[in-house]
Amino acid sequence: MKKYVLALLFLLLCPLTVSAETFSVSGDGMSLTRALECCTDGDVIELADGVYSEPQEVFPLTVRAAVTICAKEGAAPVIDAPAFLEALRVESDHVTLQGLDIRMRRTGIYAVGNDMTVEDCSISLADEEWRTSSCGVWCGGICRMIVRDCRFTGCGISIAGPPLSESSAGKPVLTGLFEVGEEVDYFISHTIENCTVNHKPLFYAASKEKVVAPSDAGEVICCGCGEVTVQNADVSDGSMGMVLAYNGHVTVKNCRADRCGVFGIYVAKCDSGILQGCMSEETNHGLDIRASQKIDLVDCTAVDCDQGMFFSHVENGSMTDCAVKDTGQGYFMAGGQGNILYRCRAAGCENGFNLQKEGAVLMTGCAIEDCTVCGVRLDETPTVFSGNFLDGNWVGVMAYGNVSFELMDNVFRDSLSCGLYVRDVAYSRFCGNTFEESHMDSVQVAGTDNGSLWNRNILDKAIKSEENADFHIIS
Repeated sequence: MKKYVLALLFLLLCPLTVSAETFSVSGDGMSLTRALECCTDGDVIELADGVYSEPQEVFPLTVRAAVTICAKEGAAPVIDAPAFLEALRVESDHVTLQGLDIRMRRTGIYAVGNDMTVEDCSISLADEEWRTSSCGVWCGGICRMIVRDCRFTGCGISIAGPPLSESSAGKPVLTGLFEVGEEVDYFISHTIENCTVNHKPLFYAASKEKVVAPSDAGEVICCGCGEVTVQNADVSDGSMGMVLAYNGHVTVKNCRADRCGVFGIYVAKCDSGILQGCMSEETNHGLDIRASQKIDLVDCTAVDCDQGMFFSHVENGSMTDCAVKDTGQGYFMAGGQGNILYRCRAAGCENGFNLQKEGAVLMTGCAIEDCTVCGVRLDETPTVFSGNFLDGNWVGVMAYGNVSFELMDNVFRDSLSCGLYVRDVAYSRFCGNTFEESHMDSVQVAGTDNGSLWNRNILDKAIKSEENADFHIIS
């Protein structure tokens, strides 16, 4: 009797071992959605042949347990996601995806769980109509991901920081939804091997002293390296054509990044670098630089992009002899300081240059033409704006916010609404500017000028002041 009591006591004190369960999913049986609702850590979900799509499946297919989702032996299952929704949303750590054909119209795999493994999968953009903002694998602040033997078509891998939260205040952000990434492990802790993007190698390097990326790469991801060089690469038709983060110095020359769903060339948290002769066309954000310093863009071009060239929290950088055409935002700057725009051109944009709450900027020798909203928008950005030519814009320059502006020796021609709109500025100086062929007004002023000076400007029409404006014009 004592022996049986001891055995019973042992069972009560020791945790029971529960074996993993295997769920078989098929078109005429259990759905993948149902299997994900029922599974727990350690379970395996096997998919038979077939297409897993609406209405049988509910997207995004959300993974909340540490499970393996794989193709049944000999099967080739297809997960076909609808527009705007992720195919798979991986929220748990230690999830494995194997042998899946994922076809998406927004995001293939949206991952916020660490230690995810993706092996022998095919991930593709199912419809070109949904290219903008599309992404094969979106890594939102995760570590130690393994992607091996995978094939990306029309998409690729995008790496960023975690989703925005209350703790994100003051940190550089990415697309308004994610942080740029304050932890280097979000970028350097992964294993990405033997993968292709549009039948070309996906090149990943992390924590190397010196890296030269191959010119035949379909995507380039270099993170935590001392020196990175990329030349003559065409990384078009991906998600992020290049991800260069936490590097010392980057050199990117004569590269193309067209038709990318998220960003063409993305540089973040880098100490210095040059992008020269690079081109992006029909891309969401063409050339995107964030939270870096001493980055120079030289002779770069963006055409028909949502945003052409983008500086966010960039210090002591420059754009020289660059051109944007037919973009939403041509050049964008925000949150940085000490940057220069020299001999740059913007044509046919909504806003040619949009500077928002940026530190002091020098903008000179630039040409801005045919912008449908505003040639240059200076939003609380103290700017020396000198020797620029503006032609055929709805509004040439809008300058506002309680900061100082220096507008000197510029030519405003053929402005459809007005050449210069000024509102509520601090002590500023407007000198030697010429206004020609204005359709409605040469200058409009509103609010107060706080002691600003106007001197030796040539106007084709009298300055128009809004009622109650407190401006003092000295010619």
